[in-house]
Amino acid sequence: MTKAPSSFAAVRHDQLDGDDLAIADLQEQNVALRAELDEVQPVISAAVLAATAFRLRDQSSLVSALRLLVRATTWLEDRRSYG
Repeated sequence: MTKAPSSFAAVRHDQLDGDDLAIADLQEQNVALRAELDEVQPVISAAVLAATAFRLRDQSSLVSALRLLVRATTWLEDRRSYG
């Protein structure tokens, strides 16, 4: 599958009208939300693994998943505390 070429023009906020400005603001919010989701994704994944292991009553997998969850949470807390 080939992609059609695309071009982006660099514009400043003062060059945009109302609707375009709203779209630009939504795009900025989208980028920020995606970055935050990328940051918390390891915690979400580990929590899903832990919940699944718990529901399956698989003790060794639950212990492993909880260890992953602790590591992911610690990493996230460290990352957020430093910046």
